[in-house]
Amino acid sequence: MTEQASQTRQLTQEQQCVVQHDLATPAKVIAVAGAGKTTTLISRIEYLLMQGVDASQIGVFMFNKSAQEEFSERLSQHLSSNGFMRSPSVMTFHGFGLKLCRRMEQQGWLPNAKLVTDDFSLVKMLREAMSLLVRKGEKVTLQDEKDWLEDVLLFIDQVKASAQPAQEVFKRLGWSKERQFFPALYNELESLRKRHNIRFFSDLLSDPYELLFALSEEERHQIQGFVPAFRYLLIDEFQDINPCQYELLKMLYPAPCQWMIVGDVQQCIYEWRGASPDIMATQFDRDFQSVQTYPLSTSFRFGHSVGLMASSVISENDPDALVIGEGDRTRVSFARAPKTGKALLRELKTWVEEGRALSESAVLVRLYSDMVPIQLALMHKAVPYQLHGDSPLMENRQIRMLVAYLGVIAGGLENPDLFFRRDDVEFLLSVPSLGGSMAQRKTLIQQAKQSPHLLPQMIDTMADQAEGWRAKKLYERADWLRSLTMYRSDPAQGLAYTLEKLGIYRYFESTSNKDIQTQEKIATCDAFIAYVRGVGGQAQDILTQLAALNERHTDDVNGVHLMTIHKSKGLEFDLVLLSGLQEGRFPYYDEDLSHIDQQAASQMQSERRLFYVAITRAKQQLVILETPTADENKRMKRGDIPRTALKNMALSRFVFEAQPYAVSHICQRWHEDSNDDPIDTAKGTLFQRYLSRVDSAPRLIFRHQLSDQTQGLKAGDKVRHDRFGQGVVVRQEQEGKRMIFVDFGDQGLKRFNPQQTQLVKLSSRS
Repeated sequence: MTEQASQTRQLTQEQQCVVQHDLATPAKVIAVAGAGKTTTLISRIEYLLMQGVDASQIGVFMFNKSAQEEFSERLSQHLSSNGFMRSPSVMTFHGFGLKLCRRMEQQGWLPNAKLVTDDFSLVKMLREAMSLLVRKGEKVTLQDEKDWLEDVLLFIDQVKASAQPAQEVFKRLGWSKERQFFPALYNELESLRKRHNIRFFSDLLSDPYELLFALSEEERHQIQGFVPAFRYLLIDEFQDINPCQYELLKMLYPAPCQWMIVGDVQQCIYEWRGASPDIMATQFDRDFQSVQTYPLSTSFRFGHSVGLMASSVISENDPDALVIGEGDRTRVSFARAPKTGKALLRELKTWVEEGRALSESAVLVRLYSDMVPIQLALMHKAVPYQLHGDSPLMENRQIRMLVAYLGVIAGGLENPDLFFRRDDVEFLLSVPSLGGSMAQRKTLIQQAKQSPHLLPQMIDTMADQAEGWRAKKLYERADWLRSLTMYRSDPAQGLAYTLEKLGIYRYFESTSNKDIQTQEKIATCDAFIAYVRGVGGQAQDILTQLAALNERHTDDVNGVHLMTIHKSKGLEFDLVLLSGLQEGRFPYYDEDLSHIDQQAASQMQSERRLFYVAITRAKQQLVILETPTADENKRMKRGDIPRTALKNMALSRFVFEAQPYAVSHICQRWHEDSNDDPIDTAKGTLFQRYLSRVDSAPRLIFRHQLSDQTQGLKAGDKVRHDRFGQGVVVRQEQEGKRMIFVDFGDQGLKRFNPQQTQLVKLSSRS
């Protein structure tokens, strides 16, 4: 008991409130990044055991195997050291689903099925389903598997996660018309899977859910006897739960089972694979009575600089959100060189000179194409790195395609040894696709690999058998391949002309599911061509250099980590370098409609959550690998947050929302004696609220000039607010803080401080 009391005293007041929550009412714990969730959950479990709850009555859910194993080990060690002989069950959702399926099979509720875990088996069955679909006369516009396979696999996951029919999911996703066959393909796959009595991982939850959904209340009660009799559920990372997981657990563990959910809606970045942040944000409170909400707003990962920036950014999504940084002091800076590769190398050099290891650092990007110049710069200078999740540089499909054409420019059709890889010849035929049947294309590719010098003639033969526009395009392609050697001394220009001449960017557009995929492919090509142009020299020399760089590089566990922000979730690094922070790329959009369109506004919030996750990975240093322009510097020093004409800016809006200059001044005065001049910022009220939560915080004054946008508002003007939607300005006070009153209809009348307003003017009164 003494040791328990000692541990409780080590917890923060917020953590203690969670641990000592009652044994009856549901609880929602909103835990910011690095808030000590694991410690809190373990202490909560210990508290339950001390109240006489049997370990068998407690179920703990984790979202992946590694998290489950790590938590189980820590929990077991802690409980055994405190005299508890048994630990509660800690499981993943799929582990829970596997046991449930087996019990339902044994009792005759589900047909016996074999669990298949390898991806190849799913792809093989998908190919069979596609063949059956085509035979039935379904119109399939995407003939090349490479153009649809990845999207179909994602679609399958979305349907399994959604607890909705495939057709409804397809409509909701708004995918391109070329993919209208996806729901039919999904249904064909499901028929095939059930005929073969197979389950893949996602079916471990969707099969039981589909059955329970169709059962009566009495029949569901029978199924509840097949699962452990948990009276207390603790679910971690709840912001990532999908509807299928949530609805299944609700049916199996209704009241009086007590739920405690833990997570942070602002860290939900997996919506693309089915996660639904609305479940934690609003639905849980509707579905359960008297939910008690607890904040864990203090992070022990980073210092006040990241805490202030994170709070400032995420307040654009949720005005009440606050992230207190109580870790070691974290330095924040911008790039010290205009080019990304050079800036990165300089930062890493400084880091190593300080006696730090490269493996303590990570480069995070929003889009893969931002990784291209980074990998090339590191390979060029022989800096070791380890790539997480994405294909290596020379395995990327767009780069392999360009390298294939680079081989033609160097003379590879006559001397195949000049190709980077002999197999790259395939890309000369498949990007863009030559058309024809799959069997024809396969035969042609095989012949081209054996005799590359005959490739133009093969395409001519295809053109002889074709008619009209298609024949003309094939002849042009054959002639272009013959003429490419003229660019031996200017390979970058040859690649650029090839992209234009063959309409490769248009091909990307027609075969990609979303605009972001098209732009990613284009940006990857542009980045590689920029590298070729920068190196200069003969095409053959560049290929030789690429081969040497590729051969020299291997994934090195002692190197800097390279990954997308999605892959960084749950990780932390002493040094984090962010690349690709340009408006229109991060946040990504083709046309910014977030101020007038609800779906666009939701997508912008998702992008903002991704940025929030990125900056909160840093423990000791955060570097933004962008160099602000003079005008951007001026605006940031004023503390402005631009709301209009954003596409004209180079730097991402999220950097402005983070208020780096104001945060720098706050931290400087926090740690050093400085003057008492007001700090310019658009987030003064938020920062005052932050400082009021920290005992050692300085007393500061904030100032912000009214933006032109806010100054121009008059009664009758239509405005939009990120949280409340569209409204009409009622009036503005003429004295004091000059508060603005806006009528949002069903949302009611709201009052805003113009220094902190998030109002965007839509139209003036007539």
